[in-house]
Amino acid sequence: MKIKNLILLGITIFSFYFLRADFENVALIDALMVIALTAISDNIKVYWNDRNRLVSNTVGFVYAFLLGPQYILISSLVIFFSKTKHPEISRKLYRTLVFSASYSLSALISYRFSPLLAIFLFLTISKIINSIIVEGRKDFIFSVFMYEYFYFLSLSPFSYLYLYFEFSPFKYMIISVNLLILLLFYLIIKTRNDKKDEILRTQRMRKLNDVIVNFSNVIRQLSLKVPSEKILDQIAEIIQKNMGYSYVLISLFNFKSNKVERIAQRGLKKEKYEKIKTQEVPISEVLKFMDEKYNYKDTYFIPHANKISETYTYQPRDEVSIDYLADNQNLWDPNDLLLLALREERNNIIGYISLDSPENNLRPSKEELNILSVFAQLVSLAMEHSQKFMEIKEQADRDSLTGLFNHSKLFYDLENCEKNKENICAVFIDLDDFKDINDKYGHKFGDEILVKFSQLLLNTVRNKDRVYRYGGDEFVILFTDISKDVGKNIIERLYAAIRNFQSKISFSAGLSTCDEVINSYKEIVEIADRKMYLSKKQGKGSLRE
Repeated sequence: MKIKNLILLGITIFSFYFLRADFENVALIDALMVIALTAISDNIKVYWNDRNRLVSNTVGFVYAFLLGPQYILISSLVIFFSKTKHPEISRKLYRTLVFSASYSLSALISYRFSPLLAIFLFLTISKIINSIIVEGRKDFIFSVFMYEYFYFLSLSPFSYLYLYFEFSPFKYMIISVNLLILLLFYLIIKTRNDKKDEILRTQRMRKLNDVIVNFSNVIRQLSLKVPSEKILDQIAEIIQKNMGYSYVLISLFNFKSNKVERIAQRGLKKEKYEKIKTQEVPISEVLKFMDEKYNYKDTYFIPHANKISETYTYQPRDEVSIDYLADNQNLWDPNDLLLLALREERNNIIGYISLDSPENNLRPSKEELNILSVFAQLVSLAMEHSQKFMEIKEQADRDSLTGLFNHSKLFYDLENCEKNKENICAVFIDLDDFKDINDKYGHKFGDEILVKFSQLLLNTVRNKDRVYRYGGDEFVILFTDISKDVGKNIIERLYAAIRNFQSKISFSAGLSTCDEVINSYKEIVEIADRKMYLSKKQGKGSLRE
């Protein structure tokens, strides 16, 4: 881009040098009129199709051409200060150089001829130069070129007429007609684009209806006990056919192995899919993409996922609309990542659907993300009673090392206990000096101790009691329908069992009941935790009630 800027700057300097701009003869009212016409016309954004914006500022530049080269330079400076979608100085400078180079070089060639021919050549050459610089051979579209060229030439009659009324008070009204011609083109194209927008919206609604109909068949098959893998396979097909994504990959989390399992797909070649299935991807590698800044409802869109940055500026379009398609940042990139989160009833993510290569080659709008979010919720709901889902849900509730229930399951159970007004008793347990064990014997030995201690807990409590690994070397036991004294006796049995198991290991514990709670059952764990710390301060290896 820097080399291109230097070339454009060189063309601009060369052209203005030979144009011999005379700034001593600049008339204030003419200069203000040039500034006004250039600024107004440049801010009338006319999009012909998904990426081609018509050059609207010709209205200002053709008037500047009629007045002299010094006014063309004034118009060029107006472009630099014009409001655009990209406020970066480098983008503004490039845009200014494109127009100053194309219009100044066109003027240098055209001024040599008679007025009518000069206007024709100025408009023709500037359009050709602009197309070469901006579009090049790769993005050149003949129909768009001809339409814009027709717009350029439509400015010729009143520009030529202006020369005959150069000394008339009506000359400014005559040249302003070019602005009306631009507005006419804007309205014609807007009407055309509005029709396209309506077609796009109709297509979206038709697709959504097809999705609902096909998905209802999937839900019906659930009652027939169809295997979950087959259901997900059908869901992948629905997304590909009805929602227009070439590649669909459905994955679930295996919390036991801490790996991602590939369940179903559409669009991938068999060899490619088999290769993906054999890759061991940790769950954490996927969750790093499911950051709040990428989140919109139940979807996560990560532009350029291969270059994750803390700075995230992309915002999805509100809806599919021709006016929004002109910005290249809305075009789908091969490295973009779109994920639909699959959740269980407690809103924990237990899998995802990855979508790639949309048929319209556009990044999703908020309208599309809304539809995809609803679809993700429906898939989660449909899967909730399948065998595979129940297995994943069970894994999500369990600590991967010890097999005990985990931290999130604890608070979910406490909420249920509070709703059902159950009489419960909680014990918070922390192994004494466990850090020293890890430092002395290593983490592998420490993990073995945690696993054996967990088994000891399960063997000591009653069948209806629940044991949780709270985190690290901390554990929680929930006793139901039990008195404080009976709970204390069970913990005393645990102390005796651990002495027989490993005399060098001890634990401190705190016991609390729901009678001590003021606001919420969650407090029962906090109270037991505080009591456990008091036990540690008093010498460790004991229970505090």
